[in-house]
Amino acid sequence: MRRGFDLFSVAGIKISVNYTWFIILGLVIWSLAASHFPEVYPDFDTFTTWLISVVAALLLFVSVLLHELSHSIVGNRLGLGIRGITLFIFGGIAHLGKEPEDPATEVKVAAAGPVCSLLLAALFLALYLILFAAQGDSPLVAVLQYLWFINAALLVFNLVPGFPLDGGRVLRAILWKKTGDVRRATRIASNFGKGFAFLLILLGLLQVFIFRNLGGIWFVLIGMFLQQTAEGSYRQVLVRNVLSGLKVRETMTTEVVSVDSSVRLDELVESYFFKYRFNSFPVVEGSKLVGIVDIHQVKQIPREQWASMTPKDVMHPISEELVLRPDDDTVEALTKMLKSGWGKLPVVAGDRLVGILTRRDVMALLKIKTDLGT
Repeated sequence: MRRGFDLFSVAGIKISVNYTWFIILGLVIWSLAASHFPEVYPDFDTFTTWLISVVAALLLFVSVLLHELSHSIVGNRLGLGIRGITLFIFGGIAHLGKEPEDPATEVKVAAAGPVCSLLLAALFLALYLILFAAQGDSPLVAVLQYLWFINAALLVFNLVPGFPLDGGRVLRAILWKKTGDVRRATRIASNFGKGFAFLLILLGLLQVFIFRNLGGIWFVLIGMFLQQTAEGSYRQVLVRNVLSGLKVRETMTTEVVSVDSSVRLDELVESYFFKYRFNSFPVVEGSKLVGIVDIHQVKQIPREQWASMTPKDVMHPISEELVLRPDDDTVEALTKMLKSGWGKLPVVAGDRLVGILTRRDVMALLKIKTDLGT
């Protein structure tokens, strides 16, 4: 299920917005209009205050987008295959085709973002000083003052040596080069990230409950998000490390319960959904895979029509996004399942169904290999 929409593409990188982004955008606008600009520029009228708050908030996210784009452009030049960036509730995230293969690549990609933020902070500061000297306080000067400060703050924040922040990625690269073990380096850098997240949460709680400053809620929210991201990033590296080199043919199940495209929907429900208790089935014509039918599609059809319809009438037609190949990498296959929202995907050779790979099977294999230390 999609949780956002695409905006545009830059240098072959698709820019998308997650719906949660609008939550934080609204909160930033409200915070600027209700607190920051009235305190710093009390002479502005209400309309002007809200107008510059909207402009400043949007330009803040443009700055975040440029920060992520710099990571992505450098990453693509180094062969990481970054295809998209999604703006979401606490900033942006680049979708890496693959992780850096060596510490030097990691440092180059990680450093691109802070360099971009430094340049933006310097640019906005220079414009602010020039315009302030020429005309004093004005709405444009107020926006520039906020933008240079917030980009400088983003620079400092991202340089904290806690994974997955940029400073944490540099720390991981240093540890990776020293130990030769990316998994161990990621674990240590992630622990630094979680420690920093805990500090942010503690500071936020102190602000809220001791100093009665509701602005501390931001520290709590950012700390919670950073803690979850640090943990999730380590798990992602763990998955890649443990399952690296495994092909889909080595992890798929060859005994597949498939449905013939000519079966009636009432038979599908009785003989497949009730019997096997799976949520979806591959649909075949002979041995040729033609689609996937799931229980949610059938539920949308009135029961009185089930006897006159077949899976072919309601299935998802097969496409590259919905199939795997035997020689595909298992980690990339898992990534495809997560992106598509499907818990399992059929495996085809040509157009012939030869197996199925489920997210549950991959995670079970991961647990076994991790428990055995292999």
